[in-house]
Amino acid sequence: MPDHEAGRFSFDGYEFPYELVLDNALVGICFVADRRLLWTNARMNEMFGYADGELNGQSVRVIYASQDAFDAVGRNYAAITRDRRYTHNLEMRRRDGETFWCTLSGQRIDPADPTSPTVWVLQDVSDRLHAEEQLRRANARLEQTVQARTRSLERSNATLSAEIERRRAAQLALTESREKYRTLFRKLPLGLLVADAQGCAIEVNRVLQRSIAARSRKHAMEMLENDAYVLTDDGTTSFASLLERHVTGDLQGEDRFEFRWLTTAGKVREIAVTAAPLRSHGLGAIFAFTDVTRQRRAAERERQQQEALAHASRLSLMGQMTSALAHELGQPLNACQSYVGGLHLRLQHGSATFADVQIAVDKIAGHLERATEIMRSVRSFVSRKPVPQVETDLGALLRKTLALMEPQLRAAQLRPEVHADADLPLVRCNAVEIQQVLVNLLMNALDAMQDTPVDERRLEIRLERDKHAMLAVVVRDTGSGISPDAAARLFEPYFTTKPTGLGMGLMICRNIVESHGGALRLVPSRCRGASFKFTLRTVER
Repeated sequence: MPDHEAGRFSFDGYEFPYELVLDNALVGICFVADRRLLWTNARMNEMFGYADGELNGQSVRVIYASQDAFDAVGRNYAAITRDRRYTHNLEMRRRDGETFWCTLSGQRIDPADPTSPTVWVLQDVSDRLHAEEQLRRANARLEQTVQARTRSLERSNATLSAEIERRRAAQLALTESREKYRTLFRKLPLGLLVADAQGCAIEVNRVLQRSIAARSRKHAMEMLENDAYVLTDDGTTSFASLLERHVTGDLQGEDRFEFRWLTTAGKVREIAVTAAPLRSHGLGAIFAFTDVTRQRRAAERERQQQEALAHASRLSLMGQMTSALAHELGQPLNACQSYVGGLHLRLQHGSATFADVQIAVDKIAGHLERATEIMRSVRSFVSRKPVPQVETDLGALLRKTLALMEPQLRAAQLRPEVHADADLPLVRCNAVEIQQVLVNLLMNALDAMQDTPVDERRLEIRLERDKHAMLAVVVRDTGSGISPDAAARLFEPYFTTKPTGLGMGLMICRNIVESHGGALRLVPSRCRGASFKFTLRTVER
């Protein structure tokens, strides 16, 4: 049996010091009296970042992360006995201020003396708690994925059921009598026309007759055959020519097209047409006509409103850049003023030579050209003049954008890191709108890094090929990042994380990118900060 002595015990002829055993323990161990640390083992010193013996004599408050945690253990301190152990998970604090989670277990050494010292065992459980949290989140994501796939399957089943029902109804409709077909043909609220295999109209319904202001079926057939009411880029043509072109061609399935119709009152209507082949009884095709003039005008108004909103957003961005731009313009103008003043004084004293004047004029011209270039960039950015989509070098557009934002970048004390794949293809885009997307993302990145120490600020811009003939632009910063709750609503109108933001910038940027056939999204990242990616379709060669 072991023979216990003060600070040592013996076993099988060997003596072992208690302190050596405790110092080799894989958990933190300490003795506490009156809530002061009497002795701590090596593992505990290592856990809390202290040197051996440095914690001895200190209040246990130094290792608690908060006063509340310290008080919570203190309220249970008097109830601790040899037979009644106190165990709890608490957040603790290391010497450098970093916090971590520990499991505490304490017992009193002398159960008969409520003032006797206590022994405590501390185990770092941060990794375990983190793993449990990661597992919980993974389970939540898995559950969401299962729910999403279940809903998708339900929608697919509903769509399939609807498609089966539609085909069954179509099969029943085909078996109906000719009279039912004629009734449907006459009553359907669409302009309908049946053409033969040569493209000649053989039947029109009353809706189409009313649309072209025909007095009768015979009059409608004459108008469609002879009168030139269809507008083309080269002038006008007859409706018969339009039919012939679509029927005698290789019409295999549904064919959709639009044309402009000049009414007898001299008004132009936009007409959408759906043509379907009829391969029986010498028929060619059936045409359904829909007047979409109102929808096209509404779409044009919406497009104009979107352009106005994008222009307002550019003005707002430029308003944020006004102070820096004024300073940027002031430098060349002040330099010009200094050269003019110096030249004026030398001319007054008669000491100016032609070479002096030439040098001063060249310097003034250079500074004025710099100021002119700044104003030209600003004017181009805020212009409301319609800009067509053209083949654009995205790398050159990025360099132009960075030059426009040079004052903001200088104020933020950082230089962007630009990485571009070799031989990048051109993209077809509205350069002003895509520049607006770049400026917005870059301004957001600079705002996000306002509280980041200067030596830790990084702004990375990457141009790279993406799948499906797309070119991707990635903007990554080392700012404060975006919380999951904010990320879920990031592109909603009027949602913002800025104290003075309107919550329209990212929504407008997404609309711009999607109008170009691309996509804009927040890219998940394990690193600090946020990363945004948008894509544009490349020009096919």
